[in-house]
Amino acid sequence: MSSAASRASSVAFRAIATDSLAAASQLLADVQRFGLQMVEFRMVVDGEGRAAIDFGIDANPDRDPIVLCSRFARHPSLCSVEVVGDSLVATGGAAS
Repeated sequence: MSSAASRASSVAFRAIATDSLAAASQLLADVQRFGLQMVEFRMVVDGEGRAAIDFGIDANPDRDPIVLCSRFARHPSLCSVEVVGDSLVATGGAAS
Protein backbone atom coordinates (compact mmCIF):
# COMPACT_ATOMS: atom_id res chain seq x y z
CA MET A 1 0.00 0.00 0.00
CA SER A 2 1.19 3.48 -0.74
CA SER A 3 0.98 6.29 1.75
CA ALA A 4 0.31 9.94 0.99
CA ALA A 5 3.95 10.70 1.78
CA SER A 6 5.19 8.41 -0.99
CA ARG A 7 2.84 9.68 -3.71
CA ALA A 8 3.95 12.11 -6.36
CA SER A 9 3.16 15.75 -5.83
CA SER A 10 2.29 18.12 -8.65
CA VAL A 11 4.17 21.39 -9.09
CA ALA A 12 3.58 24.16 -11.63
CA PHE A 13 6.41 26.26 -13.09
CA ARG A 14 6.55 29.35 -15.31
CA ALA A 15 9.53 29.95 -17.58
CA ILE A 16 10.26 33.05 -19.66
CA ALA A 17 12.23 32.30 -22.81
CA THR A 18 14.10 34.34 -25.40
CA ASP A 19 13.91 31.46 -27.91
CA SER A 20 10.62 29.59 -27.52
CA LEU A 21 11.46 26.41 -29.43
CA ALA A 22 14.92 25.96 -27.92
CA ALA A 23 13.54 26.50 -24.42
CA ALA A 24 10.59 24.15 -24.94
CA SER A 25 12.79 21.34 -26.24
CA GLN A 26 15.27 21.76 -23.37
CA LEU A 27 12.53 21.78 -20.72
CA LEU A 28 10.88 18.67 -22.17
CA ALA A 29 14.25 16.89 -22.36
CA ASP A 30 15.02 17.83 -18.74
CA VAL A 31 11.69 16.51 -17.49
CA GLN A 32 12.44 13.18 -19.15
CA ARG A 33 16.11 13.12 -18.06
CA PHE A 34 15.18 13.84 -14.43
CA GLY A 35 12.62 10.99 -14.44
CA LEU A 36 9.64 13.30 -13.93
CA GLN A 37 6.14 13.07 -15.38
CA MET A 38 4.83 16.04 -17.42
CA VAL A 39 1.14 16.68 -16.65
CA GLU A 40 0.66 19.97 -18.50
CA PHE A 41 2.51 22.21 -20.93
CA ARG A 42 1.37 25.54 -22.37
CA MET A 43 3.43 28.03 -24.33
CA VAL A 44 2.39 31.53 -25.42
CA VAL A 45 4.75 32.95 -28.04
CA ASP A 46 5.06 36.60 -29.06
CA GLY A 47 5.85 37.81 -32.59
CA GLU A 48 9.60 37.76 -31.97
CA GLY A 49 9.90 34.15 -30.78
CA ARG A 50 9.97 34.88 -27.06
CA ALA A 51 7.57 32.94 -24.86
CA ALA A 52 5.97 32.38 -21.50
CA ILE A 53 5.94 28.64 -20.81
CA ASP A 54 3.71 27.19 -18.09
CA PHE A 55 4.28 23.54 -17.26
CA GLY A 56 3.35 21.13 -14.51
CA ILE A 57 5.11 18.00 -13.38
CA ASP A 58 4.48 15.12 -11.02
CA ALA A 59 7.50 14.31 -8.89
CA ASN A 60 8.21 12.32 -5.78
CA PRO A 61 7.98 14.40 -2.60
CA ASP A 62 11.75 14.07 -2.11
CA ARG A 63 12.33 16.20 -5.25
CA ASP A 64 12.65 19.81 -4.06
CA PRO A 65 10.81 22.16 -6.47
CA ILE A 66 13.38 24.92 -5.86
CA VAL A 67 16.24 22.60 -6.86
CA LEU A 68 14.31 21.51 -9.96
CA CYS A 69 13.67 25.17 -10.78
CA SER A 70 17.40 25.94 -10.67
CA ARG A 71 18.14 22.91 -12.86
CA PHE A 72 15.54 24.01 -15.45
CA ALA A 73 16.87 27.60 -15.39
CA ARG A 74 20.39 26.67 -16.47
CA HIS A 75 19.56 26.88 -20.19
CA PRO A 76 20.71 30.04 -21.99
CA SER A 77 17.37 30.41 -23.83
CA LEU A 78 15.56 30.92 -20.50
CA CYS A 79 15.49 34.31 -18.79
CA SER A 80 13.78 32.98 -15.69
CA VAL A 81 12.03 29.97 -14.19
CA GLU A 82 9.88 30.10 -11.07
CA VAL A 83 7.65 27.80 -9.06
CA VAL A 84 4.10 29.13 -9.30
CA GLY A 85 2.21 26.55 -7.24
CA ASP A 86 0.34 23.30 -7.72
CA SER A 87 -0.37 21.98 -11.20
CA LEU A 88 -3.92 22.80 -12.38
CA VAL A 89 -4.31 19.46 -14.14
CA ALA A 90 -3.29 17.38 -11.16
CA THR A 91 -5.49 19.37 -8.76
CA GLY A 92 -8.55 19.13 -10.97
CA GLY A 93 -8.50 22.74 -12.22
CA ALA A 94 -9.36 23.74 -15.75
CA ALA A 95 -6.51 24.15 -18.19
CA SER A 96 -6.79 26.92 -20.74
